[in-house]
Amino acid sequence: MLHARIAETGGDIAHRNPGPWVPRMLDASPDGRVVIEWRQGERLLVARLRPDGGGASQLALLRTLSSIRTRTLRVPEPVTWLEGSRALVTGPAQGRSCRELDPETDLDAFERIGRALSELHNLDMIAGPARRLLDHLDDLIMPTPRVLAAALPQHARVIGRVLARLERQGWVATPVVSLNRDLRPSNLIDDGVHVTLHDWDHAATGDPAFDVGDFIGHVRRRWPEDGAEAAIEAFRRGYGGPHALWTRVPIYEQVHLLRAACRCFRMQASGWQDELESLLDRLDD
Repeated sequence: MLHARIAETGGDIAHRNPGPWVPRMLDASPDGRVVIEWRQGERLLVARLRPDGGGASQLALLRTLSSIRTRTLRVPEPVTWLEGSRALVTGPAQGRSCRELDPETDLDAFERIGRALSELHNLDMIAGPARRLLDHLDDLIMPTPRVLAAALPQHARVIGRVLARLERQGWVATPVVSLNRDLRPSNLIDDGVHVTLHDWDHAATGDPAFDVGDFIGHVRRRWPEDGAEAAIEAFRRGYGGPHALWTRVPIYEQVHLLRAACRCFRMQASGWQDELESLLDRLDD
């Protein structure tokens, strides 16, 4: 099935842009998301095959974002949505993946990431439906935390306590801005001047502290503590933001950890048991 979708995507690209196109797999996840680079000489296109529809609205969002000139934030050039193979086709992002950054030498890049995110949050546009904290849990976390607790009764107390804490949050008057909601470093490409954010599957609107907490959660998990704290400080310099926002960030870091734990349990990739234990230990801190 996947091979047929890839072949169909290549056929559609060749029909629109005649000539031989050579594919190269960039990424694939067990939930059916596949990223393929297509090359024709010096020309590159990137096709993101989705397990479901929705690409037409994401293409429209990318067109809107690409029409707005910001100092640092960039998005991939939107090309087309291929309904048959459920593939979103864009231009490539220039630079290096931010998962390759070294906090000892690349603090300027973390500052650029903060600046790019601040620019997104200050755009006068709507990136999707308005979502509150518990809406994010419903939208993004699979399986649900209660399913995870039932499957891992030894961790049910911790999961239950975190859920109760989230459910008690009663922020009504938080700002509502455009959110990306998937700020893993591999989704960010830095070229030394701009930061390209290339995955918008989960775009919505809501509290800007969600995106801030999500990125910080990824940083704490990816780099050793000293380097992570230096990277977070550089990111905060770039982002700025009022004190009230930063007081809300820790709760969204917990949302990040809960989301990561449920995803780890769902995917069950190599070494998932140790990773899951580490995530749940962090939740218990």
